[in-house]
Amino acid sequence: MEGTYRFPDNTIWQFEKTEVTDRYGETYIQLTAADVTELCHVLGLLFEENKRLAEDEEHLQRLSENVEKIAREKELLTAKSAMHDNLAASIIVMKQYLSGDFGGIDVETVLREWEKNIVFREVEHLSEKEKLFASARSSGVLVQIEGKEPPGKAAEMMYAAMQVCLNNALQYARATELEANVFENETGYTVMIYNNGQPPEREIREGGGLTNLRHRIETEGGRMLVQSFPEFALVIEIPKI
Repeated sequence: MEGTYRFPDNTIWQFEKTEVTDRYGETYIQLTAADVTELCHVLGLLFEENKRLAEDEEHLQRLSENVEKIAREKELLTAKSAMHDNLAASIIVMKQYLSGDFGGIDVETVLREWEKNIVFREVEHLSEKEKLFASARSSGVLVQIEGKEPPGKAAEMMYAAMQVCLNNALQYARATELEANVFENETGYTVMIYNNGQPPEREIREGGGLTNLRHRIETEGGRMLVQSFPEFALVIEIPKI
């Protein structure tokens, strides 16, 4: 504030000098003083508050940009995971057909699997559950689920995990059955996934589908455990989201 002075006792006064003319035409200098200590204190608090608000606004803006970036990354990861799973399923069916390991695989089944990949953009809108059971039917694998299906995103994550397990069970374990046990607690769901195929000969090293799945689950605040011995099992913990 112009014309203000702080005194040793920390009071603040504002002084103003003006010219005044009386009725006789005489000109005088008028000095006025006002105690503006409280006003300056309030203005100082207001300035600090505005400064904090500006900093908070900048922080919120950065958070908003990060949220948008994370959302885009999640969408991209989901699309990549779905494409990986579809390609893996097609390759597995092709290998089964060429090797003659499964009698239920014919050329029409192989063509259907590859057609699904060619028109991926059209089928990517299917739910994870629909994709899983479609892959299981085309591969001749029986899928069983014990326990109550989680709702919403939790169910999508569970079926995405089962899809990865189905692909790996067909490719490495020659399995014909896939089973998931679902347990609910106060904060989320625990899903344990098994197959009836051959046990792993060595410790499983994550890559491809499992790596993408772990990233997806942990991004949502969940956890994932891969068991290699005495038999394969995948355990995921999904928060109630």
